[in-house]
Amino acid sequence: MTAHRRPTALVTGASRGIGKAIAIALARAGYDVAITARTLREGDPTALAPESGLMLPGSLETTAAEIVALRGRAVPLQLDLLELHTLAAIVDAAVDQLGGQLDVLVNNAIYVGPGNDRFFADCEPDNIIRRITGNITAHLLITHRALHHMLAAGSGTVVGVTSGAGQVTPHAPVGEGGWPLVYAVTKGGFHRIADMLAVEYASRGIRSFNVNPGFVATERVLAAGPQLAFVAKHAITPGVAGAAIAHLVDDPSVINGSYVQAVDTARTLGLLS
Repeated sequence: MTAHRRPTALVTGASRGIGKAIAIALARAGYDVAITARTLREGDPTALAPESGLMLPGSLETTAAEIVALRGRAVPLQLDLLELHTLAAIVDAAVDQLGGQLDVLVNNAIYVGPGNDRFFADCEPDNIIRRITGNITAHLLITHRALHHMLAAGSGTVVGVTSGAGQVTPHAPVGEGGWPLVYAVTKGGFHRIADMLAVEYASRGIRSFNVNPGFVATERVLAAGPQLAFVAKHAITPGVAGAAIAHLVDDPSVINGSYVQAVDTARTLGLLS
């Protein structure tokens, strides 16, 4: 990174929730930010919450406007994780519009659709495939393309917004305070991207780590009502999670390939009591 340019980042799933908060926090820290999501404008059909059918606030246009208000450059790019053939070109477009170099990739987006919160035997095979595609395959392809840009530049940071569901067995099933089997499997697979990148590419200037935001009261969580009440009850706000993750991006003490708790960082920063 030269002294004469602003650092750049690509944040997936940034129309609302944790991704939006990360993008805005990075812009506040001086980054130009490319953002991706399915929802381009407020009120688009993609903003319907699958649990409740309510229209969720948030869009690429809204996030971009907040980045610009912070005097950052915003590059909004519509992206659907299931459209695998488009992902490489979208990463290339992000890098090009950010000035030709990518310093940070934040893999935050997940597949959200009907039938998410069901027992395994009740899942349709197509839903299983969509979740694996959106939560693992898409991120591998996005990371693969971004990695080529970073290797060409000689440096880069890859952050995976992971979940305890990928590591911990819940005490109860989905609907009773736990999470669904397929989600846990996909987060477990996704979780391994960061440490394996560190093994393979630390010597070539690549830094990567996972950060667990914990329970976060996103727009979708709040709209779900009783179905996700166990999350909302113990949740932090997206703004707190985003600020903590943005801080970690530039924190040289974060060990390459490690797993970090956003709540611990938020407490250290005085964002939580």
